[in-house]
Amino acid sequence: MKQALKMLVGLSLIAVPMLAACGKTEEAAKTPANAGKPNTEAGAKVPEKYDPPIELTTVNFSYATTKFFNGEDINNNIWTRTLQEKYGIKVKTQWYVPNTEYDKKTNLMIASGDIPDFFAATPQQFRQLAEAGQLEDMTKLYNDYAPESIKKVMKEAGDTVLKSAMLDGKLLAIPWSGVAKEGPAVLWIRKDWKDKLNLPDPKTIDDMVAIADAFTKKDPDGNGKDDTFGLAMDKELSMAVGWLNAFGASNDFWIKDASGSLAYSEIQPQTKQALAKLSEMYKAGHFDPEFIVKDTNKVNESIGGNKIGMMIGSRGSANFPLVALTPNQEWQAYPMPTIDGKPFQAQLPLNIFSYYWVVKKGTKHPEAIFKMMDFWLETYYYNKSEEVYYKYIVPSKEDQSGLWTYSPVKIYLPDNNIENFRQATAVLDGKIKPEDLSPERRKVYDRIMLYKGGQKNLWGEFAQNGPGGSASIIDQVIKENRFVSNEFYTTPTATMAERNEQLKKLRTETFIKIVTGNLGIDAFDKYVADWKKQGGDIITKEVNDWYAAQKK
Repeated sequence: MKQALKMLVGLSLIAVPMLAACGKTEEAAKTPANAGKPNTEAGAKVPEKYDPPIELTTVNFSYATTKFFNGEDINNNIWTRTLQEKYGIKVKTQWYVPNTEYDKKTNLMIASGDIPDFFAATPQQFRQLAEAGQLEDMTKLYNDYAPESIKKVMKEAGDTVLKSAMLDGKLLAIPWSGVAKEGPAVLWIRKDWKDKLNLPDPKTIDDMVAIADAFTKKDPDGNGKDDTFGLAMDKELSMAVGWLNAFGASNDFWIKDASGSLAYSEIQPQTKQALAKLSEMYKAGHFDPEFIVKDTNKVNESIGGNKIGMMIGSRGSANFPLVALTPNQEWQAYPMPTIDGKPFQAQLPLNIFSYYWVVKKGTKHPEAIFKMMDFWLETYYYNKSEEVYYKYIVPSKEDQSGLWTYSPVKIYLPDNNIENFRQATAVLDGKIKPEDLSPERRKVYDRIMLYKGGQKNLWGEFAQNGPGGSASIIDQVIKENRFVSNEFYTTPTATMAERNEQLKKLRTETFIKIVTGNLGIDAFDKYVADWKKQGGDIITKEVNDWYAAQKK
């Protein structure tokens, strides 16, 4: 299992904003300007407009949905023009690359010693720049100038989010908050197979195994062939993260042990128990025996070929990939079963979207980043005007190109997609009217109503955001705070940076061999010993040294 896969249930993070509602109202872009510069008194606010205008440099990346129109570019578009005309902030993007090239490009930029006034830095880059003394101390600036809209997002994202941007007691960046709270695992089951075999809803892991057994051995597709499998699984075991959670284990996490120290999650007895059960399922034929050579894309091909009846996925799995894979066969979401039948607890990684917003030390008007963030939140999330929506977010109902991607600064609401479900439900329950919804939330509600009206190809929207859908499952996890947090929420230690890839390889190879029966379950104990010898003990000491320092 890869580090990137610890957010299994958020596989499409780059696409997440397109599911979100957008900013506040047209008034956000038409606020009367107040001349002057910010003062330095506590409680001061960033001026509505800088006069004379200020210029800030940055670097940026494009998304798959980014497209420019009418000769515009990253330095000349609706977002940059509004920031300059209404707020007196001219943003100059020095270079612009596809998101797949961004980290490499910023590494080269940092190595050159020439960084812009602000940009999105990876956690490793953030620490490197901080230790080199190249970042502005944002502590007092945040307290004095950050509006409540930003502070609210940081609070809702989780206590560790803002803490993770603090080094030596100083706030040296603003986290690009993410959507990890929407990411708990959800069990998806093909409705036609389950109904045909008259199987009960799963509550425990044993229930889930029984369904897998029926899907494997009772010919759910009715073709008279032994060619179906109970549960989707891939060669990295990334599709088993929710399975680990169901046993009280976590993927690549640091948790508190009985002594109050931090311990690595994947060397705990619960992980051994989860692997033993997976090995039993493999032996019983519940997995495609070729899963050991199939990545998730290849597994999806098997699902699309009507060969697999269950998948541990995410809130958004119905709309992608399941609708695309089986457009005429609906899947139903269920809370992830657990070993003892108690409510599922999901692992919660540090809730950032891969980056920190850093400001170069000595930048004039570093507080202006808060004005840009606030404008983003107002325009992207809280808007109810269709005029604003089609001006700043997407061009039209037919063209969903990401105008929102032009914004030079972004942070994400931690449960915005769940709010789509909450508000659609409120309309269905008669508590609010459809016209009270923002344009993006209205779109979700409209698709639900089209499904209810007979447009069955929209079953994915109903399966996610309708009553009893995946969003309702995640909403309950959020309401009951059923999360297990990663207690290590800073950048990798020195030995992690040096040994992690080697240790991940050891873990994946050992776990796969245990699951397939090429090694007995006792091989897990040898894995634990080898993990410790090959750097794990040193990493554990480094992690606990950091943890002790946080208590001072």
